[in-house]
Amino acid sequence: MGGPSLGLLYDPAARTLHSVNGVAAAALLSERLSTADGLAWLEAAPGGALALGLTQDTGQLEMLTASGRRTLDSFPAGARGARFSPAGKAALVLFEGRALVLTSLLDSPSVAWEFVAPSEASLAISDDGSRALSLAEGRVVQYNADGSLAELLATGARSAVFVEGSHDSVILTTEAGSLLLNHNGELSRLALPESLATPIAAAGTQDHILLASEDGAVTKLARDGSTVDTVACGCKPTTLTRIGRSLLYRLNDPGDGPVWLLDVAEGQPRILFIPPTVKEAE
Repeated sequence: MGGPSLGLLYDPAARTLHSVNGVAAAALLSERLSTADGLAWLEAAPGGALALGLTQDTGQLEMLTASGRRTLDSFPAGARGARFSPAGKAALVLFEGRALVLTSLLDSPSVAWEFVAPSEASLAISDDGSRALSLAEGRVVQYNADGSLAELLATGARSAVFVEGSHDSVILTTEAGSLLLNHNGELSRLALPESLATPIAAAGTQDHILLASEDGAVTKLARDGSTVDTVACGCKPTTLTRIGRSLLYRLNDPGDGPVWLLDVAEGQPRILFIPPTVKEAE
């Protein structure tokens, strides 16, 4: 038995895994979870259902959930990292020169397919695990499970993410004041509001595109380019990553201050926060 939870959250600076206990407007971070000890690297999935890591001693892939940790010894050793889909339903496990696509993560993780991507590329995977994106030197390439690939943008990209539950993707470019939306292989350009001329993070839902700027402005943009709402978070966003339930996103990593959240589940977006962990005096 236990109370409500927003899942697992990784603190990359402290190399610590936390459980987020409570609901969106009243959540607290647990103390560090000892199940994450002894790992060479760790990545928590959006939504917080699980995390993947690598055992420092053996090089074996590990899966961590709220109930414990287990070794995925059927997978090759020596993975260099992992990247998750927008809702955490699929993952890329990265090796030197190749990426394995994992699906059925919570039930029975298995390799659906693999592809070769530039070693320094930024990678993304769709929620159904059938599409992957590679961004290297401003060029965006889409890899497909059937072995085909397509160049979406030849130059000028600085970020490329999939829309949750979709094969569509959002591409931020070096051109201020606009972004590109990929739908069925066709790119359309959307104008951005002045307050979000150069967003640093993007996320996509079936109905909206969410954008965050370095100075704390967060916008919900309709997919036709019309601005729905803009709010100020009073923070310095570094990401837009789903946490817990759908339409709830964190804007930064845990650290000395609060973890700031964007909730767009109902009409007007609202800014929430999770206070930093306070250790009990010894």
